[in-house]
Amino acid sequence: MEKMRRPLPAIISLGTLALLWQLSAVFLNPLATPPLATIGESIWSIVTDWDRMQHLLRTGVRILGGLGLAFMIGATIGIITGFSNRIRTYAGPILYFIQGIPALSWVVFAVLWFQDSEIRIAFIMVMVTFPSFALFIQGAVRGVPQDFIQLGQAFRSSGWQQFRYVVLPSIVPTIMSAWSVNLGNGVRAVVVAELVGATIGVGNQLLLAQSLFNMADAMAWTLLLVGLLLIFQQVLTVIESRLLSWRPIGERA
Repeated sequence: MEKMRRPLPAIISLGTLALLWQLSAVFLNPLATPPLATIGESIWSIVTDWDRMQHLLRTGVRILGGLGLAFMIGATIGIITGFSNRIRTYAGPILYFIQGIPALSWVVFAVLWFQDSEIRIAFIMVMVTFPSFALFIQGAVRGVPQDFIQLGQAFRSSGWQQFRYVVLPSIVPTIMSAWSVNLGNGVRAVVVAELVGATIGVGNQLLLAQSLFNMADAMAWTLLLVGLLLIFQQVLTVIESRLLSWRPIGERA
């Protein structure tokens, strides 16, 4: 019974939003707010057409690939700056500076610096998301209880053993939170990147829908992208539950 109640608030909220949209389609220009049935037809036409589905799949691959590369860079920087006060003093302002640059600025820089569209998209994804990974992990490393580290030292563990058995388990929840946050950032960044120069991807299809004044297709691609994001988030939830299975149930997310 409890499991059945959990999705109820989301169903009510999304149902209310869908109802408001349908009402707007009645009173406003259907070109601007097409009925839900029309949007549903657009979604069906996309998922049943392999040539069109490739755009969604390519965007998904770009998201995972870009975030994977950003995570490796950000985790390396975050761990180093988390352990070293001196390096953190100099690296911190740079990370905050890069994080403050808008995604649109990185798009402009990528167009000027790179010719290949895939390199542009990967560059934009990395630059938008790696500072967040670095700052999340840096804070997690600094937050590891000193009692745990001192306990490891008391057992004469090596630096690698302390990192593997003390630091890493302590920062896993923060790493998963960083991934959850950056998934949303990555989706927005990749769509913006695909608007410039990409011949395949959801961003390219949104640009095409805009040029044809096809709001139904624009909404369909947007909803499919949100659905893809929800799938990624669910996978993260499963991974997190596996990685944190050793914790008491009350301490899990």
